[in-house]
Amino acid sequence: MSELFLWILILAPIGAALFGYIFRNGSSLPHLIGVSASLLGSLFLFLNISQSFSQKIEFGGLADFPFVVVANYQNALLALVVSVVALAIFIYAKGYMEAEKGKRWFWPAMSLFLAAMQVLVMAGDWFLFITGWELMGLASFLLIGTWHEKKNARLGSVKAFMLTRFADMGLYAGAFLTIITYNQLAVPFSVTQEISVLAASCFLLAVMGKSAQLPFQSWLSGAMAGPTPVSALLHSATMVGAGALLLFKIYPILPEEALLYIGIIGCLTIILTGLTAITSKDLKQMLAASTSSQLGFMLLAIGAGFPGAAFAHWLAHAFMKSTLFLGAGVFQQGYESTQYKKIAGSGKQLKVTHYTFIIAALALTGIPPLIGYWSKDGILEASLISGNWFFVVSGVLGAFFTASYVSIAVRWLWKGKAEKPSISKKNLMLTGIFILIILVIAGGFGLEPIVKKIGYSIPKGKWSMVLGLVAALFGLLTGWFYRENWLPGTFTKFSRENYTLAGGYQNLVVNPTLKTANFFQHIDAFILEYIEKIGYFGLNLSQTIFKADRNVKTAVWEIGNSGIWLSSFSQIFDLKILISIKTIASSIKESGYYGKKWQSGLVHKELAITIISLLILIFILIISLIELL
Repeated sequence: MSELFLWILILAPIGAALFGYIFRNGSSLPHLIGVSASLLGSLFLFLNISQSFSQKIEFGGLADFPFVVVANYQNALLALVVSVVALAIFIYAKGYMEAEKGKRWFWPAMSLFLAAMQVLVMAGDWFLFITGWELMGLASFLLIGTWHEKKNARLGSVKAFMLTRFADMGLYAGAFLTIITYNQLAVPFSVTQEISVLAASCFLLAVMGKSAQLPFQSWLSGAMAGPTPVSALLHSATMVGAGALLLFKIYPILPEEALLYIGIIGCLTIILTGLTAITSKDLKQMLAASTSSQLGFMLLAIGAGFPGAAFAHWLAHAFMKSTLFLGAGVFQQGYESTQYKKIAGSGKQLKVTHYTFIIAALALTGIPPLIGYWSKDGILEASLISGNWFFVVSGVLGAFFTASYVSIAVRWLWKGKAEKPSISKKNLMLTGIFILIILVIAGGFGLEPIVKKIGYSIPKGKWSMVLGLVAALFGLLTGWFYRENWLPGTFTKFSRENYTLAGGYQNLVVNPTLKTANFFQHIDAFILEYIEKIGYFGLNLSQTIFKADRNVKTAVWEIGNSGIWLSSFSQIFDLKILISIKTIASSIKESGYYGKKWQSGLVHKELAITIISLLILIFILIISLIELL
């Protein structure tokens, strides 16, 4: 029965995506059915799997390397969270996209994105894991570029695809090295042998790209050009969370030396992207930078040796961040912008959305008893236990920055005057938000028991609780009174632009790549031109040789036939000559016999006989030649 539920949660969104791509009618119904079926499949799978149950299901593939999906408690929980968040976003998107363009491609890509994440979650071998990883990258490219008629949407989709493509090489290299180490295609789940530091570094590169960690964080800001439901799905439980999910899967085989590097990358990302969120002038851009920062917390926890704290924050962040993005989408629909100055005071007009946004913002800050409190304090305690001062300082600063940037956003939404907006299908959008806000409020109470069932633990401590609350409260106050001139203008601009150097991604990556591609295009054209000439020469030479060969064969054939005819003629000629000679000899013999009678001794008589004999001989010879010819 568990196997049936597993296939439903994967195949339902795949079927919806195929239906959408084949018929292209822009209808949301098949995709709502697909996500609902995926949710039911993941729910029943979760309810039917015990803590200790783990089932590997093999199918297809090669004889010695079959594909493997794994149904265990952790994977079932992850699939359930993905499905819940996706359903809320799909319901919201039905209202959001009602009057928007691009629905024919938007909905199939959303279902493809969900299917890719479910494959990634349930994958038990590297081939399926990479398949899900790559399909997610493709789906994100399609979704960010939904409004491809807009330049920023095209640039954002290409930037996200290119940067993550580069980092994805780390996944290929790491998987290859792991397969060599374990001599199997399956993802190892037990500590039989640690992978090398090199393999761990390769995996870290892939995580940095997918989860938008330094220095790959800038693609998230470009991704904001897509529809807000896309942003919510990308930044919550799917694409950016996939990097952390990779670390969860390989944590048992990570060498201890690699954990320090993972933690350092997380700490740097927490601080720098936190500052980017503070200096941002746009609500969605702030949330994008916040996503990188919060994922940095997860890497910090893993680096400190507490994957349970990271896992808990992954679950909490999925609900909190998707709620915040969906709220931002309502403001965007109402005022056609998410820039702070253009939506100032909009919270007074959209009060329900504003209140849910505030609750999710406080949860992200770590205010009890909301879900973020339970996960954020666990990470702070993990940093204290690690004894690494950089981890501790980064965690506390990150908590302070988080409270500051959400407070800035809430202040902009509350202060100022805004006209009452007109939003179509607002109730559908709010339905999606309500599903998630319930989990934000009450989900924290079940967080620790769930994490324990997986075999992890969330560390607790008084000092972490005190540090977390002090940092949160101080950050909320700072953000409420924050003014842009508090930070140097040069740094503010530098931070807001994601610390771009020498023109950033466009000058450092895009332009050199295009120039390199153009250079090799000319080389290809040069090589192809001469290959074509060589090909034509070879073809002509081949045709000439073929004709010469055919003529030689014909000549040999004719000579052979002539030889046979000449041989036959010679044989017949020889036979005729032989017969003629025999005839002449016989005639001479016979004439001699009769000639004796004619001999008289007289000269004139002998002469007459000789002449007569000669005439007879000439006559016989002429007759023989006539017969021969």
